[in-house]
Amino acid sequence: MPANLKKIGVKKLIAKIFRKSTSEKLIDVEIELSEDWTKFENGNSIGKKGSEGGKILNDQENINGARITIEANGGNAPFVITFGIYGLMFHTEFFSEIEIAVEYFKRKKIEIDYVLQMFEIPENNQDKEWENKKDEYLEKLVYE
Repeated sequence: MPANLKKIGVKKLIAKIFRKSTSEKLIDVEIELSEDWTKFENGNSIGKKGSEGGKILNDQENINGARITIEANGGNAPFVITFGIYGLMFHTEFFSEIEIAVEYFKRKKIEIDYVLQMFEIPENNQDKEWENKKDEYLEKLVYE
Protein backbone atom coordinates (compact mmCIF):
# COMPACT_ATOMS: atom_id res chain seq x y z
CA MET A 1 0.00 0.00 0.00
CA PRO A 2 1.46 3.43 -0.91
CA ALA A 3 2.69 5.48 2.06
CA ASN A 4 0.23 8.33 1.45
CA LEU A 5 -2.69 5.87 1.67
CA LYS A 6 -1.36 4.54 4.96
CA LYS A 7 -1.29 8.08 6.36
CA ILE A 8 -4.85 8.88 5.30
CA GLY A 9 -6.27 5.47 6.01
CA VAL A 10 -8.53 3.57 3.65
CA LYS A 11 -11.73 4.43 5.54
CA LYS A 12 -10.92 8.14 5.48
CA LEU A 13 -10.07 7.94 1.78
CA ILE A 14 -13.38 6.28 0.98
CA ALA A 15 -15.20 8.85 3.09
CA LYS A 16 -13.39 11.63 1.23
CA ILE A 17 -14.26 10.20 -2.19
CA PHE A 18 -17.88 9.55 -1.28
CA ARG A 19 -18.34 12.53 1.01
CA LYS A 20 -21.86 13.23 2.04
CA SER A 21 -23.56 16.49 1.33
CA THR A 22 -22.79 18.64 4.36
CA SER A 23 -25.68 21.00 3.82
CA GLU A 24 -28.34 20.86 6.49
CA LYS A 25 -30.62 22.81 4.18
CA LEU A 26 -33.06 20.56 2.34
CA ILE A 27 -32.22 20.57 -1.37
CA ASP A 28 -35.22 21.40 -3.54
CA VAL A 29 -35.53 18.54 -6.01
CA GLU A 30 -38.66 19.26 -7.98
CA ILE A 31 -39.32 16.52 -10.53
CA GLU A 32 -42.38 16.86 -12.70
CA LEU A 33 -45.30 14.58 -12.04
CA SER A 34 -46.74 12.80 -15.04
CA GLU A 35 -50.12 11.24 -15.74
CA ASP A 36 -49.85 8.23 -13.42
CA TRP A 37 -47.36 9.68 -10.90
CA THR A 38 -48.38 11.52 -7.73
CA LYS A 39 -46.57 12.83 -4.67
CA PHE A 40 -46.27 9.98 -2.19
CA GLU A 41 -48.44 10.72 0.88
CA ASN A 42 -49.31 14.10 -0.69
CA GLY A 43 -45.68 15.20 -0.22
CA ASN A 44 -45.68 14.63 3.53
CA SER A 45 -42.65 12.32 3.32
CA ILE A 46 -40.37 15.13 2.06
CA GLY A 47 -37.73 15.94 4.68
CA LYS A 48 -38.38 12.76 6.63
CA LYS A 49 -35.98 9.83 7.02
CA GLY A 50 -36.02 7.46 4.05
CA SER A 51 -35.35 3.74 3.82
CA GLU A 52 -31.61 4.35 3.37
CA GLY A 53 -31.39 6.69 6.36
CA GLY A 54 -31.20 9.96 4.42
CA LYS A 55 -33.60 12.87 4.15
CA ILE A 56 -36.22 12.42 1.44
CA LEU A 57 -35.94 15.09 -1.27
CA ASN A 58 -38.57 13.76 -3.67
CA ASP A 59 -40.95 10.84 -3.33
CA GLN A 60 -43.39 9.77 -6.02
CA GLU A 61 -45.85 6.94 -6.37
CA ASN A 62 -47.36 5.48 -9.51
CA ILE A 63 -51.10 4.87 -9.15
CA ASN A 64 -50.60 1.47 -10.82
CA GLY A 65 -48.30 0.20 -8.07
CA ALA A 66 -44.78 1.61 -7.88
CA ARG A 67 -42.73 4.11 -5.93
CA ILE A 68 -39.46 6.01 -6.45
CA THR A 69 -37.62 8.09 -3.85
CA ILE A 70 -34.50 10.25 -3.80
CA GLU A 71 -32.71 10.85 -0.50
CA ALA A 72 -29.77 13.04 0.53
CA ASN A 73 -27.05 11.61 2.76
CA GLY A 74 -28.36 8.07 2.76
CA GLY A 75 -26.11 5.06 3.13
CA ASN A 76 -22.53 6.00 2.22
CA ALA A 77 -23.35 8.37 -0.62
CA PRO A 78 -24.56 11.94 -0.97
CA PHE A 79 -27.68 10.83 -2.89
CA VAL A 80 -29.63 7.59 -3.01
CA ILE A 81 -32.52 6.52 -5.21
CA THR A 82 -34.73 3.61 -4.27
CA PHE A 83 -37.55 2.34 -6.42
CA GLY A 84 -39.84 -0.60 -6.50
CA ILE A 85 -42.82 -2.13 -8.22
CA TYR A 86 -45.11 -3.41 -5.52
CA GLY A 87 -45.00 -7.18 -5.17
CA LEU A 88 -42.40 -7.55 -7.94
CA MET A 89 -39.04 -5.89 -7.24
CA PHE A 90 -37.04 -3.28 -5.29
CA HIS A 91 -33.74 -1.61 -6.22
CA THR A 92 -31.31 0.98 -4.78
CA GLU A 93 -28.67 3.12 -6.56
CA PHE A 94 -26.10 5.53 -5.08
CA PHE A 95 -24.89 8.84 -6.58
CA SER A 96 -22.28 11.46 -5.81
CA GLU A 97 -23.94 14.25 -7.84
CA ILE A 98 -27.53 15.48 -7.62
CA GLU A 99 -27.80 16.22 -11.36
CA ILE A 100 -26.98 12.63 -12.29
CA ALA A 101 -29.36 11.31 -9.63
CA VAL A 102 -32.22 13.48 -10.92
CA GLU A 103 -31.69 12.32 -14.52
CA TYR A 104 -31.65 8.70 -13.31
CA PHE A 105 -34.87 9.32 -11.34
CA LYS A 106 -36.63 10.69 -14.44
CA ARG A 107 -35.42 7.82 -16.65
CA LYS A 108 -36.46 5.14 -14.16
CA LYS A 109 -39.98 6.57 -13.91
CA ILE A 110 -40.37 6.06 -17.68
CA GLU A 111 -38.97 2.54 -17.49
CA ILE A 112 -41.26 1.67 -14.56
CA ASP A 113 -44.19 2.86 -16.69
CA TYR A 114 -43.19 0.37 -19.42
CA VAL A 115 -43.10 -2.51 -16.94
CA LEU A 116 -46.46 -1.55 -15.45
CA GLN A 117 -48.00 -1.36 -18.93
CA MET A 118 -46.97 -4.99 -19.44
CA PHE A 119 -49.28 -5.98 -16.58
CA GLU A 120 -52.26 -4.27 -18.21
CA ILE A 121 -52.31 -7.14 -20.72
CA PRO A 122 -54.92 -9.71 -19.64
CA GLU A 123 -53.44 -12.95 -18.28
CA ASN A 124 -55.00 -15.04 -21.04
CA ASN A 125 -52.98 -12.97 -23.58
CA GLN A 126 -49.67 -13.32 -21.74
CA ASP A 127 -47.58 -15.76 -23.74
CA LYS A 128 -43.88 -16.69 -23.89
CA GLU A 129 -43.13 -13.51 -25.84
CA TRP A 130 -44.85 -11.45 -23.12
CA GLU A 131 -42.77 -13.19 -20.45
CA ASN A 132 -39.51 -12.53 -22.34
CA LYS A 133 -40.40 -8.86 -22.88
CA LYS A 134 -41.30 -8.44 -19.20
CA ASP A 135 -37.96 -9.96 -18.15
CA GLU A 136 -36.13 -7.70 -20.64
CA TYR A 137 -37.81 -4.57 -19.21
CA LEU A 138 -37.07 -5.63 -15.62
CA GLU A 139 -33.43 -6.32 -16.46
CA LYS A 140 -33.10 -2.92 -18.12
CA LEU A 141 -34.79 -1.28 -15.14
CA VAL A 142 -32.25 -2.67 -12.69
CA TYR A 143 -29.01 -2.90 -14.69
CA GLU A 144 -28.99 0.14 -17.01
